[in-house]
Amino acid sequence: MKIFLGGIAALVVGIILLIFWWWDFLTMLKGLIPVILLVGGGFAAYSGYDEIKERMAGEPEKVEPSFEMKPEETLAAPPEASTGAAEEKKSQKPMAPRAPRKRAPKKREA
Repeated sequence: MKIFLGGIAALVVGIILLIFWWWDFLTMLKGLIPVILLVGGGFAAYSGYDEIKERMAGEPEKVEPSFEMKPEETLAAPPEASTGAAEEKKSQKPMAPRAPRKRAPKKREA
């Protein structure tokens, strides 16, 4: 709540001071416009220079990612696929779960 009231107070004081110092504000704005143009123009010139420099160097080809696998990129087939062992494994019955192993008794310290 304090921040909100402080913001409202700053807004009111700012409007009042802008009314009283209007001509000073315009004078400052007149002086600020050339500085903004100089900085903006310098940035635009540098960006253009950087773009021209990249074109002269020759941009590398942009490769878009592909999620499709080409035949030469496929993984080698597992050895059981060619022998038919995979089909035999499917036909076998699942094994029963093993009983848990018994642990050796702990040694007592003397």
